[in-house]
Amino acid sequence: MDGPDEFDDFDEVDGAPDSDTGTRSDHETGAEVGRPGPTTAYAVNWKVVLLVDGAMGAVVALAGLVALVVWNFALGVFLTGLGLFYVAMVVRRGRIWQQLRQQAGL
Repeated sequence: MDGPDEFDDFDEVDGAPDSDTGTRSDHETGAEVGRPGPTTAYAVNWKVVLLVDGAMGAVVALAGLVALVVWNFALGVFLTGLGLFYVAMVVRRGRIWQQLRQQAGL
């Protein structure tokens, strides 16, 4: 083509006009104005997000137990502790998200 492409001013992902500032509005990111906390806490699949995140921590803890038994005691203790700490933080985040959802009436 010799001339400028007629679609150069549009985003390749969603077809929306490109922003002059390079930032996305709250509407584009899905952020709800006035709601505290992360937008994921208000998502429909918030429990799945927490489940997958907690499963990652459980896998690290399990790998630590395997390393503890068959390979290196110190590494096993470290990985097991790290994985269990991560799972505890996911549980804590789940409680916080549940409170945020209750306050929002969801």
